[in-house]
Amino acid sequence: MVLVLKASQLEAGFPAIPKEVSEEAVGPEEQQKHKTQSPVVAIHTGQPELCSEAMGCWKQEKTDTWDFPTLILCLYGFFYMMKPSEPFLTPYLTGPDKNLTTDEVTNQILPVWTYSYLTLLFPVFLLTDYVRYKPMLLLQGTSLIVTWLLLLFAHGVVAMQVVEFFYGMVTATEVAYYAYIYSVVSTQHYQRVTSYCRSVTLVAATVAAVLGQLLVSLANVSYFYLNAMTLASVSLAFLCAFFLPMPQRSMFFHRKDAPESLPGPGKGLAAGAAPRPSSCPEERSPDAAARGPSPQPQAGNARPQGHMLSVLLQLGRDLRDCYGSRKLLYWSLWWALATAGFNQVVNYVQVLWDLRAPSHSSAVYNGAVEAIAMFLSSVTSFLVQYMKINWDHFGELALGIFSAINAGCLFLMHFSTNIWACYAGYLIFKACYVLLLTIATFQIAVNLSMERYALMFGFNNFIALLIQTILTIIVVDSRGLGLDIVTQFLIYGSYFAVIHGIFMIRSICVLVSCKCQRKITMDCWKGPISHSWIYPTVIICANGFFTTMRPSESFLTPYLTGPDKNLTIEEVTNQILPVWTYSYLTLLFPVFLLTDYVRYKPMLLLQGTSLIVTWLLLLFAHGVVAMQVVEFFYGMVTATEVAYYAYIYSVVSTQHYQRVTSYCRSVTLVAATVAAVLGQLLVSLANVSYFYLNAMTLASVSLAFLCAFFLPMPQRSMFFHRKDAPEPLPGPGKGLAAGAAPRPSSCPEERSPDAAARGPSPQPQAGNARPQGHMLSVLLQLGRDLRDCYGSRKLLYWSLWWALATAGFNQVVNYVQVLWDLRAPSHSSAVYNGAVEAIATFLGSATSMAVGYVKVNWDLSGELALGIFSALDAGSLLLMHFTDNIWACYAGYLAFKACYMLLITIATFQIAVNLSMERYALMFGFNNFVALVIQTILTVVVVDSRGLGLDISTQFLIYGSYFTVITGIFLIRSVYTIISIKCRNT
Repeated sequence: MVLVLKASQLEAGFPAIPKEVSEEAVGPEEQQKHKTQSPVVAIHTGQPELCSEAMGCWKQEKTDTWDFPTLILCLYGFFYMMKPSEPFLTPYLTGPDKNLTTDEVTNQILPVWTYSYLTLLFPVFLLTDYVRYKPMLLLQGTSLIVTWLLLLFAHGVVAMQVVEFFYGMVTATEVAYYAYIYSVVSTQHYQRVTSYCRSVTLVAATVAAVLGQLLVSLANVSYFYLNAMTLASVSLAFLCAFFLPMPQRSMFFHRKDAPESLPGPGKGLAAGAAPRPSSCPEERSPDAAARGPSPQPQAGNARPQGHMLSVLLQLGRDLRDCYGSRKLLYWSLWWALATAGFNQVVNYVQVLWDLRAPSHSSAVYNGAVEAIAMFLSSVTSFLVQYMKINWDHFGELALGIFSAINAGCLFLMHFSTNIWACYAGYLIFKACYVLLLTIATFQIAVNLSMERYALMFGFNNFIALLIQTILTIIVVDSRGLGLDIVTQFLIYGSYFAVIHGIFMIRSICVLVSCKCQRKITMDCWKGPISHSWIYPTVIICANGFFTTMRPSESFLTPYLTGPDKNLTIEEVTNQILPVWTYSYLTLLFPVFLLTDYVRYKPMLLLQGTSLIVTWLLLLFAHGVVAMQVVEFFYGMVTATEVAYYAYIYSVVSTQHYQRVTSYCRSVTLVAATVAAVLGQLLVSLANVSYFYLNAMTLASVSLAFLCAFFLPMPQRSMFFHRKDAPEPLPGPGKGLAAGAAPRPSSCPEERSPDAAARGPSPQPQAGNARPQGHMLSVLLQLGRDLRDCYGSRKLLYWSLWWALATAGFNQVVNYVQVLWDLRAPSHSSAVYNGAVEAIATFLGSATSMAVGYVKVNWDLSGELALGIFSALDAGSLLLMHFTDNIWACYAGYLAFKACYMLLITIATFQIAVNLSMERYALMFGFNNFVALVIQTILTVVVVDSRGLGLDISTQFLIYGSYFTVITGIFLIRSVYTIISIKCRNT
């Protein structure tokens, strides 16, 4: 809780019913009847039955008309929300009145509200309906009075925890305020009474905040007297509740009709709502009037035995039907996730403000900020009705975009020490949340009856409260992590960043799906997503982006050797980093086969899980052994990378291979560059610690894990589940995918003209294993394919360079941060690792792209290029060994990586252009396996403490010499090739 919380949570109540919905629910004939057949007109036109009914209703005029209960309930809501002390709760508790510490308020007192609310919400929700609202409003008023009496006159942590318990009762019984009015007025008044009840609470909350601020700032009124004024106001609310008429029905236990089935999209909110029992003519439909009077059930009578159980079972069925709609499910998911975060922020924001500008030494403007926030919330909610947007298409995109703004606001409040920046962040955060909640409320309500909307409202808030409780236990409670308030807001910002990622991915899926549906013929209607190349490409690219978006990677060594982990350079170099190489080597071959056997997606989920475990351990584990476990899991991550690069070829047809390959590779380069730049900016300009960079990385890889769930499951793979036999090695000049197995297609645009002319062909069953011995036959076929591939001398030499150079490159990249930390220790020098990695990635991309425009006979000059650029690599590494200047080391690394990327692009093209996709994947995997074996030998001999255990500077001398050997091999080979060709020509 903070008591200010509920003044801002009233946006989560029942929505105003659109005018056209209300009219539709009543019907045109009944509207005409209301205009022409009032009791007075009936008397003068001589209709005796209507006259008698009109006279019979005279005695119930006050209780059966909508204006009396609406007026009383609005008065109740006004006094209930008129709490001028709420924006100043934290200054009151930590000031001279209560003398509590900030830690006691944050970690011991405020969490009690969350636990109390969660415990009471569900039983109070059912009890409110069972006793028909009014008793619960009286209970709410009593709880409010007890809350403020204790706030005024009790002292100590335990007393304030009791305050939080009673305020949990107050918030749990709020449902009675929002639901009461619908049980005493007819449906045609729903829109009007909803607007009145909601408006009066917004007005009261704004007036209370402004009044409190004016009294504090201008009249110097103490917080004690503000709480006394609040006590008087809630006492008046309690008195108002006595004057409310007792409802004769409720939504679940006392409704007069059976629950209806879920209406389709577009139906009115109240279209299927249970009609209130009517004894007066203006509340009976024309059909009912024509049939004559119907027997009236006794108000409030319980149904036959088992009524409670039958209602609960019906509620369960209603929930199942409601959440069976995917649209409602996603909107409800956002509602629950965002409301949990919003409540947590509003609950603790006063503590953050008090830290940024202590109330005992600074002017406090909490009331003014809350008043402005309330005004902005009202404006944004009001503006939604004027937005002409197709929310089915763009609603979730809006959720994603504004959730990103929310995350940015919370990060601003975390990183900024300026109180005005914190105020501004809070205003924007609250306005965005209320805007989104209004949209979500409408999208849910417009598809449901009032009963089912009330049920989803309650259940969504229950899930939100459950999530909020988990956050409170882990982040806030002194029995959990008990984090300080600044770190808490970093967690909340990351939480909204995850929400942003979820709904951005979902919105992209929706937009792509809609685009696909417009393009695909009616014969493909049932499978537009799985049979289109756009959807899986978008999702796999999102997965690749978030997987590679790791701003902490450039600063791993400074993090491990800094105060966070307190490891030595020798421990990092000789004991921890080598574990990655051994793990990678051990896992590569079985993972390579398993990836194909299970058809990629499960391995992408395994990769996501390994990434999450890796960064959780990096954040919270300590010691050499724990970091070695980190390296093991990171070896799993790199071993499963083959799934990312191979997945897309199993779900798209061959004509899209070039495009999807460029997308998948480009997005990882972009993500790596953005991550490096972001990390450098945060370290250099915002002075963000490496711990928080790793927390951001954890959020990013968690989003990658979520993306993997949305990927369609492939129906084939390259080896174990391919639908054709391996083909013989094609000659030079054939395209990369020339022999790739075509994907089964049922849509006309994915079938060749010949196939279309022949008519439909039988489709093999996806995923069926071949006859016994299938595994052995596949392995034997792989061996034959390898023998054939490496039987080409040209491919053999290109593969040899690939394996040798990749081993050296991986070794350099793995240990270069250790060398940089030696040349410019991170604890005493500025660190520019992120900037260097960003520039290196950009240069690597530029050189790779330039290869496409270079007109060279690679058969003649390719190996010469390998020799020359390998010499440049060797020179760069020797420079990094001999110089003590960090900038020379940076420059050497940039030249080294650019040259390697240039060469690996040439080698990849020269190998791929001669092979089918299956055989290229096989050679790619085998070349990397050989490279890893060589790298492991280097690690065991040069790096590992059980080998030579050389220092990092000497290691780079070894690596420079290693590339010198590669240079010699390929220069000799290129000279031999050129001379033999020249002799052949002469």
